[in-house]
Amino acid sequence: MSGARLANGARAPAGVVTEGRSRGWPMVVGGSGSRRRWVFAGLLVVAALVTTVVLSAAFVPAATIRITPAIEQREVTMTYALEPSSAVDWVAPSRLVSVPIEVRAERATTGEKKVPDGTASGRIRFVNASLQPVQVSAGTRLTGTNGVAYRVAEDVIVPAADPFGSQAFGVADGRVVADVPGPDGNAAIGTVTGQLGEGVLYRNIEPLTGGSLRTVRLVTEDDVASLRKQLEQSLTERVPTALQAALLPGETLVEGTLRIGTPEIQIEQKAGDESENLTGTGKLVLTARVYDPAAVHRAAQEEAAKRLAQATGIDVVLIGNTLTFGEPEAIGANRWRVRAAAQVRLVPASADLERLRREAAGHSLDQAMRKAQAIAGVGGVEIEIRPGWWPKRLPDRASRIQVVVSE
Repeated sequence: MSGARLANGARAPAGVVTEGRSRGWPMVVGGSGSRRRWVFAGLLVVAALVTTVVLSAAFVPAATIRITPAIEQREVTMTYALEPSSAVDWVAPSRLVSVPIEVRAERATTGEKKVPDGTASGRIRFVNASLQPVQVSAGTRLTGTNGVAYRVAEDVIVPAADPFGSQAFGVADGRVVADVPGPDGNAAIGTVTGQLGEGVLYRNIEPLTGGSLRTVRLVTEDDVASLRKQLEQSLTERVPTALQAALLPGETLVEGTLRIGTPEIQIEQKAGDESENLTGTGKLVLTARVYDPAAVHRAAQEEAAKRLAQATGIDVVLIGNTLTFGEPEAIGANRWRVRAAAQVRLVPASADLERLRREAAGHSLDQAMRKAQAIAGVGGVEIEIRPGWWPKRLPDRASRIQVVVSE
């Protein structure tokens, strides 16, 4: 049984309004139908709100301005050299090498001269007229009439004279040798004659022979000059190979930088020396700057690209895959020129885009287009207005306008 309970304990029929005892508030008895009415009313409110939003989206205009950045071709031409110069933009790297060279040479001497060789010698006789024997000691010096001195080779005992028996002087023979070698010591019989202090007479009784000359090789002034020239020529001939040996793979000489030091020539003998051969050494040091052409030109391209990027500014984006280089162009000795080029994307300033968003509000499509195209860095403009049936005019409210920059 449904319905509210009455004061007497009975239940009132459903839907009957009765008076409550305690508060006196009216009550609606039987709530299922009223709940349905409330739910329905709530759904109507939600539907109204959704409809309002949909209609706002459909009837309140919005616009999107799409900006395509401008693309420009930029290039830079850079000059470079291997040595510092005010006429170039960049000095390329090079390397200083110092190469010592040493040679040794020998040649036969051409001079000749005769020099004493063998020493003259021979037999000499001593005669003693005294009554006592006399010893002529080895080394006793005897002088011949030719001016050459001779020395007794060994001790000689000259016996005493015998005036009573044999009635003869004491006689003994010895051997003398010239003091100096060579033919000047040779002497005929009787050349070496004289008397010693003890009264002993002496005389060579046979020719003194054996003094001779020999031919020796001699260093001449021409020999020295010829060897010096030979050494200097050898040093000069060694320069290319010595320099090449000092280069790293790919390197070459910087034109005009080779410096050859003064040769230092040392000859072991001097003119007039006796020698079969003449020997000497030569030394010099060469210096030069060298470089790797491929590495230098590659570095120059990298430097040109860096300068191109630096020249673009902060409002420009270099498009890396568009970077190109020209071939290095020689513009003089050890000087070149290279060109680097690339496309750049201009970046419109944020302040300009914000001003466009504000100033374009309420303007026609053509006016907004012209304002956008007047901004630096803008290459293309597209304006989309929603809904599509809205007149070609941007919304009056700037908040309904969006500015988008395409990549």
